[in-house]
Amino acid sequence: MRLIAALLLLMPLTSNAFEPLNTDDAGTVAKNKNQIEQYFFTTASHGGGIANTVDVITPGEEYFGGGKAKAFPFTYTRGITENTEASIGATYFASPRGNYSPVANKVIALKWRFAEDIDGKWALAVKPSLTLPGSPQQQVQGLDLAMPAYGFNLIGSRYWDVVELHVNASYTNSPYNTNYLIGGSSTPNRTNTLFFSAAPVWTVVKGFRLALDTGITTSPPTDEPYFTNYALLAAIISASDQLDIGLSYMRSAANMGVVLSNNGISSSRSEIGFTWRF
Repeated sequence: MRLIAALLLLMPLTSNAFEPLNTDDAGTVAKNKNQIEQYFFTTASHGGGIANTVDVITPGEEYFGGGKAKAFPFTYTRGITENTEASIGATYFASPRGNYSPVANKVIALKWRFAEDIDGKWALAVKPSLTLPGSPQQQVQGLDLAMPAYGFNLIGSRYWDVVELHVNASYTNSPYNTNYLIGGSSTPNRTNTLFFSAAPVWTVVKGFRLALDTGITTSPPTDEPYFTNYALLAAIISASDQLDIGLSYMRSAANMGVVLSNNGISSSRSEIGFTWRF
């Protein structure tokens, strides 16, 4: 099986979800305000070597190559109205490198919070997105797909005093150039993928939050189990009202038993970065 950082949130992300989580939240950037998210992630395989790794879910990213990946996802978001934001994002891959552009996963997205409680206790949002095509060489190396993709994410958020809960359900259509390999493999990919997740976030003390993000997603390669499970732990430190520092660790496998026991073939992603609002 191949190592994959699949953007099943291809759609839901580019305001990059609720970084450093996979699950997005229903909130939007305030009207005429801006937000920058700059993160760094690295992937690794466990329990079977490169040849036997499973999916690694990376919000807003797709990596279909074997071995480790190190990359810098960047997203810029602008508040359009009081309940709508637009975002653009791209990822710079420090590795793997080759005779192709290191910039991949160029995503344009729009998030609309279409319903909410007057007291701010819950909100619903939708987030369609478009991913621009990469080059055939990027597809062969697993950094991108050489065809445009689109997706749609339905987001729900519930807020209590010190706890909030976010849930996502998304669909992504990711065609590719069938004249070329994907990440060096001739195994065809599923072009229609689904993603379901939930993430409770707990405010431990003012300025410090902990989150548990879990979910299930369709595995793109057709020779892998249909679904992949993941669990992610994250911490978000608010250095100020404008700046958050986030870090997370995620493990994914064919079933949640392997994810929780760490006994079997799995993949992991470690991520750190910041969100700046201005």
